[in-house]
Amino acid sequence: MKTTNSKAQIAKYDPAAPTKWVRSQRHEGKCFFSSMSIISLSDKPSIHGRVWPVIEARLYGTGNVNTCCLWVYGVDANGKCTQGTGRAGGYGYHRPSEAMAQAIRNAGFTLSRDIAGVGEEAMREALLAMAKALKIKKPAIVESYQ
Repeated sequence: MKTTNSKAQIAKYDPAAPTKWVRSQRHEGKCFFSSMSIISLSDKPSIHGRVWPVIEARLYGTGNVNTCCLWVYGVDANGKCTQGTGRAGGYGYHRPSEAMAQAIRNAGFTLSRDIAGVGEEAMREALLAMAKALKIKKPAIVESYQ
């Protein structure tokens, strides 16, 4: 896998960290343009043949602003979930990665390397690092675009 830095991304989850969720940053049906999800290839599909995401990041955008809504399922042995949102505006940098960086922080995770404004590869590496921190077996990224 290509990396943006020779040092691997590391994520840590702090269950005591405050989380932030802003409902208005979720724009289903209007400004959705992409999602990145982590699934576990070791999970068995449901009776309907579906594998549920362990981590799901949805990206929304207008010409001026990008937002990210992040859901993380099963962050502990009791099945606790966490979520966070992020928002980035302006010009001259990669807004989706800035929005995702904020959403990751607002969900209680810290990363060893900042992904804000860096690009899509850094976003993928961050999600895989989160999966590793949660001890997800055989993580795989599923991306969708509108």
